[in-house]
Order: sequence, then C-alpha cells, then structure tokens
Amino acid sequence: MLPLYSNSVGKAQFTVVYRGYDLDVTRAVSGWRVGVHPKTADLPILGRSEIYAHDQDDAVVEAKGRIDGALSFLGCSI
Repeated sequence: MLPLYSNSVGKAQFTVVYRGYDLDVTRAVSGWRVGVHPKTADLPILGRSEIYAHDQDDAVVEAKGRIDGALSFLGCSI
C-alpha cells in the first residue's frame, strides 16, 4: 500500500532568475516559500533570504521587492 503523503508526489518546485539572483520557489506546508540566493559574489546576500506567503505570486513579488530594495540601497543598477 502507498503512503497517504509522499514528499516526491506532486511537489511544485521551480527557479526564477531575477537581477542576478535565483529565486527557488517551493510549496510549503501553509503556502509557498521563496529562497533568495545571489548567483555571483559581488551581489549582496539578503539578511532574510526566505519569504513565505499563502499565494505563490505574492511570495515571488515580495522576494523581487527585497532584491530591488537591497540593490537600490547599494546603488546597483543590475
């Protein structure tokens, strides 16, 4: 008999690239999680690199906003 819940069945996961960062979007228990990771060493690492939201689009928009804020604070124009 198959288990009722499996980690490998129907797990939504994908990566979005935005302004030099990888946004790893995965399904969380109560919504969506976006992990924010710089692709190069010259980009700043965000203090809070994980975003949680009930809606997938809201999580990605919030992650993009944090990236925009960090880069504008440093005066980057990537």
